[in-house]
Amino acid sequence: MFRDLGVRVMQLTYNSQNLVGSGCWESRDGGLSDFGRHVIDEMNRLGILIDLSHVGPVTSDDAIKHSKAPVAYTHCCPMLKQHARNKTDAQLRTIADAGGFVGFASYTPFLPKGEDSTLDDCVAAMDYLIDLVGEANTGIGTDWVQGQDIGFFNYLSSDKGKGRSTATPHKKVPSMPTGLETLGNFRNFIPAMERAGWSETRIRAVLGENWLRFLGEVWGR
Repeated sequence: MFRDLGVRVMQLTYNSQNLVGSGCWESRDGGLSDFGRHVIDEMNRLGILIDLSHVGPVTSDDAIKHSKAPVAYTHCCPMLKQHARNKTDAQLRTIADAGGFVGFASYTPFLPKGEDSTLDDCVAAMDYLIDLVGEANTGIGTDWVQGQDIGFFNYLSSDKGKGRSTATPHKKVPSMPTGLETLGNFRNFIPAMERAGWSETRIRAVLGENWLRFLGEVWGR
């Protein structure tokens, strides 16, 4: 039904445990359930991309191994800062080795400088990511949330939106990196990438061409 309604990307879990497996903020990751394996089989059959961004590390590894189609971390950061939502070097290499994809999240709580992060810091983190997974397996998945209040962030940090806190509570709405304050600033990636010495080929690939190729592969199966 969801496939017929147009859904083409789904996360297996959010921050907490569900019937499929464990979220990244669970204290114990029990891995992918048998039901979760069935879910992955159906998503493969229907051509729906499996997103592991908020999924726990053990459940993610199980999903990568079980899926017959490439999977993705659509919005995450490398573990340049200790954070439950960031992915270790080993996790990033594992998904890339299986033909998967990583979208870089320009979300300040995930970055080493926090709210002092700039657009140039984002590009530096993407350079680190590319060194791990390869240019062809890298894109942008900003994780932007624009125009929402603190109530929305508290909702995101609660189990199923209503229960216990599943993440570090937000005291205020996180700011975006300097130079990326709004969705309209997305174009500012280009001069920052040029400052970092990126070629036009790499800029075009990471800004969108890699995503188009990867999504075409998964959706066209």
